[in-house]
Amino acid sequence: MRNVRRTGFTLIELLVVIAVIAVLVALLLPAVQQARERARSAQCANQLRQLGLALQNYETALGSFPPSFLRQEDNNPPPPVASGQLQYRSHWTGYHLLLPYLEQGNVYEQYDFNGAWLSSMTDVNDRRHWLPNRTVIPALICPSATRQASVVGETGVPGTSTHWMAGSVCDYAFSHGADIIKALPGPEAGCPGGLLHYWDQWPASRRGAFGYNSHTRMSDIADGASQSFLIGEKSGGRLTFGGWSATFPRATVEYPWAMAAVMYFAPTSGNGMTTWVVGPFAVTRDVRLPDCPDASSGAGVPFPINPRPVVVPVTASESPLYSFQSMHHGGAYFVFGDGATHFLSENIDQSVFESLSTIAGSETASFE
Repeated sequence: MRNVRRTGFTLIELLVVIAVIAVLVALLLPAVQQARERARSAQCANQLRQLGLALQNYETALGSFPPSFLRQEDNNPPPPVASGQLQYRSHWTGYHLLLPYLEQGNVYEQYDFNGAWLSSMTDVNDRRHWLPNRTVIPALICPSATRQASVVGETGVPGTSTHWMAGSVCDYAFSHGADIIKALPGPEAGCPGGLLHYWDQWPASRRGAFGYNSHTRMSDIADGASQSFLIGEKSGGRLTFGGWSATFPRATVEYPWAMAAVMYFAPTSGNGMTTWVVGPFAVTRDVRLPDCPDASSGAGVPFPINPRPVVVPVTASESPLYSFQSMHHGGAYFVFGDGATHFLSENIDQSVFESLSTIAGSETASFE
């Protein structure tokens, strides 16, 4: 009789093979994800580097960096509707002015810069700028950021939004240094010196490279271009904000590049979602009441990188919305005055972080 050998796997062998494959997948998948995140992080850093180059080209051509916000004097000229939505007007963000240096000259040409980002100076129903404000600029979106849509405030059909704060998202914020000055008159108007709206009025030692009507030149960065950052990450979609009371919607926070309303924000609905929108600027310290805007450098509340919790409870504190933050693990990228990009740890000493955000604080701290 002949012996017949059967070929194939036994059940035990098959289970062993499946277990080995599962272990290999479990080991390789995090490595693949890490490699993809490294690639996304590298692209994010490169985009910031390009922003730094755009700022340098702008400064070379026009003699100074653009302001983070061009702002008129409140109520001058008076709004077309008394106490209406045009009573306090910020005309443009720095990104509007940088458009030609970001290869977006065709978008730049759609604006009438004698008016405002929201409307003309006299007609609240002038909406010709609403559509270009929703232009998606990939160079301003970090690939690591996760969100439902690139445009917020839409009603579902692009170009048909009826919300004045509709706009395309942005993940990079102008540095306002170690001060945050309220955009609308409030109790701080009673401080000595009154309400300090403009960059020229801010304490020189606390100024960042940008502010309302700022006009920073490279020569103004007295702390050294390699020791002062200009723009840092402020990633949208990271925070969920609940407003000041339970009557407000709990929704994600975005920072549209064309959002020139500075510190005034409101929930926008569109694309099946509700979103809080805030201007594309950030700070490292908040000079808050009862401290006045011209208080000493020790006043106020520090704003660290990547504030937590990311689900902000119902609170009157808006501070997380004005911090630098990113979707990268452990910190965020910044572009400095010399054009170099650096990843700053969220565990950086706060005093060092603040010193890097100012341009003339005479600090000796270094991020090295």
